[in-house]
Parts: sequence; structure tokens; C-alpha cells
Amino acid sequence: MSEAAADQSVERVVREIVAESLTRPLDEVLPTSNLMTDLGAESLDFLDIVFRIERAFEVQITRGEMERAARGDMSEEEFAPAGVISEKGLARLRELMPEARDRIVPGLRPTQILTLFTVQTFVNLAAGKKRGQTL
Repeated sequence: MSEAAADQSVERVVREIVAESLTRPLDEVLPTSNLMTDLGAESLDFLDIVFRIERAFEVQITRGEMERAARGDMSEEEFAPAGVISEKGLARLRELMPEARDRIVPGLRPTQILTLFTVQTFVNLAAGKKRGQTL
């Protein structure tokens, strides 16, 4: 299977997982759908979605791993001095989450990162983990 076909398969499975987890019709769950604002997800829903993705793709995604991915090689203080994500931190998030680029703006706090997640964010995460990439 080509990489493009594999990624389409991952997208389909992730969309199904999100739809089932949030009890939404599949046709409402688009790659561009923001989990919180468009689909009404709450923080506990993210845990359920991650658990289902782990099971479906036989991968492991830890909370610490997701936080480290967001920070990259920056210390917590360098990433978010005084609780606000630095310009370098914002650039790192834009690189990690290009699908949320327009919502990654100055003044963003680390606690708001979940509000950036789209279905595509989880597709990218699952596809990368399937290929053996670490975050």
C-alpha cells in the first residue's frame, strides 16, 4: 500500500473513532473539524480518542510525550515564560500542527493547546506513530 493510501486509511479510521467517541455522524467529522469548537469535545473525550487510536493502530501515545512534542527541545520556561507561550514556542506549535496555524497566536497559554486540535491533528499523530516516528 502506498504511503498516500495508508494515510487515507488512517484518516478514515481516525474519523470513525472521533465520530464514535463523540457520538457524532461520520459526515460531520471532517479532517478540518476542531474537536472542541466544531464537535463539542471535552478534555476527557481526548483521553477516550487517544485510547481508541492506540488500540486501533497498536501504538502508544503518552500525555508526557504529547507535551514534550509541543515543547521540542525547549525548557518549560523557554516555551512558556510566565505562563504564555513564547514566539519560539508558537513557531514550534505551527510546525507541529500546521492545520491549526491560523489559531496559534501570541497570548496562547499551554492550557489552551487542546483547543487547537482538529481531526487532522490526530490523523497526523496516528500516521506518524504507525510509521514508527516519535513525537
